[in-house]
Amino acid sequence: MRKLVVFVVALLWFSPLAARADDGFRCGNGRLVSVGDGMKQVRDRCGDPDYVTTRTERRAIKHRYTRRVGNVEESIVEEQEVEVPLDEWTYDLGPSAFIRYVTFENGRVIGITTGDYGRK
Repeated sequence: MRKLVVFVVALLWFSPLAARADDGFRCGNGRLVSVGDGMKQVRDRCGDPDYVTTRTERRAIKHRYTRRVGNVEESIVEEQEVEVPLDEWTYDLGPSAFIRYVTFENGRVIGITTGDYGRK
């Protein structure tokens, strides 16, 4: 029995890490949605979301370029703040499953988070 416990612990220790929960989820029909999927793919797989929100996030973007002044080259980094529109779709999968929040940037899934149990 002790050897079996050691074997199972060793197997778990050296097995690859499980995928993060926010890398994807299965819709109510069992179809998989993953980071990188497009809005149309998500709608085709899961149907219409229960709730949609749109927000804007401000981000700092750095631009690096080189300029020449006389015989001297200098590297310059400029930072610019931009507004990025984000869409968040909410899927309520019912009281026996968790609510899923799917965030899109430029029409592609960039994140999936899990909420409380659904209410539907």
